[in-house]
Amino acid sequence: MSELPATSDVPTQACPKCGTLVDVGEAEPLARVACPSCGEKMRVERAFDNFELVETLGVGGMGAVYKARDTRLGRFVALKLLRKELSADPAEAARLEQEARVTASVNHPNVVQVYSAGTAHGQIYLVMELVAHGSLDDLMAQHTRIPEAQVLDAGIQVARGLQAAYEKGLIHRDVKPANILYLDETTAKIGDFGLAGAAEQKVEGRSEIWGTPYYVAPERLNNEPEDFRSDIFSLGATLFHAIAGVPPMEGDTTSAAELHQLKLHPPPLQKVAPDVSRPAAKVIDRMIRPNPGHRFATYQHLIDELERAARPGDSSSARRPALLGIAVLLALLLAAAGAFYYLKTRSAAESDYDKGT
Repeated sequence: MSELPATSDVPTQACPKCGTLVDVGEAEPLARVACPSCGEKMRVERAFDNFELVETLGVGGMGAVYKARDTRLGRFVALKLLRKELSADPAEAARLEQEARVTASVNHPNVVQVYSAGTAHGQIYLVMELVAHGSLDDLMAQHTRIPEAQVLDAGIQVARGLQAAYEKGLIHRDVKPANILYLDETTAKIGDFGLAGAAEQKVEGRSEIWGTPYYVAPERLNNEPEDFRSDIFSLGATLFHAIAGVPPMEGDTTSAAELHQLKLHPPPLQKVAPDVSRPAAKVIDRMIRPNPGHRFATYQHLIDELERAARPGDSSSARRPALLGIAVLLALLLAAAGAFYYLKTRSAAESDYDKGT
């Protein structure tokens, strides 16, 4: 990964109509600004080292994501530009660079690859794999409820990505539908590893919580230690929302104390969405239990249970009643056959006795 080069040149751009140099240093990349001389509207062009911004892909609490052209390698990438206040602290910049380095070491098909990091125009940027087939959040906006099989498949893939990252010592801290991206119709990837921690530190000590309230784990709201099980909660809340069409908690508040109370009693998934299969509901309900110790103890256990729930009629809970029924039926058939054989042999014996007398 490249070092974080620093440049502080004030960007200027020539007006295409009158040629006046316009200071665009305070303007957002790709925004349209008016020339102070002639009033001509022009788009703010911006490059970060060898990455030319082409299109805005999304804007969030930490910054904005752009489609960019890598002029050295001749490919398109995603460039995440962090807010200026997150870039101002040198210690914070160093910490973000280290997290980007660790994230870049995670090479997994269900993790958005981080290529490099840098600083230009006073802002930190991250260069990532371009995953341009939309997000789970987009799907939920279009369809409200996502089919169970599709939700479970996404859950399995994301859990595998989270597992791979955790093996490198990373927890995500902000698993949510918007961070689950699709490479194609079926391949899901988790992005933005570890970056939420930077923004969270900026609000530490306040009564508000950083992150999306629907999905944040309750232990984070009490400033308790968090680990991979916090990510399991957030993934479970995401799957709950996708499959049920509503989140596992409702409430218009960013107060940590109020959110914590709301999360202490999550509703059973089948109560909200009765058509969800029992195996799927059982797994997701366990993922969002308030006590981390009551969730899955390993990612592999979670993945195994999600895969079992994704196989209709093949889960142990579904097989037990069927196997029991088969066993009872076989026992009855054997008993009937035994009784028939006994009566037949007895009848034959009595017939032979009668003939002998």
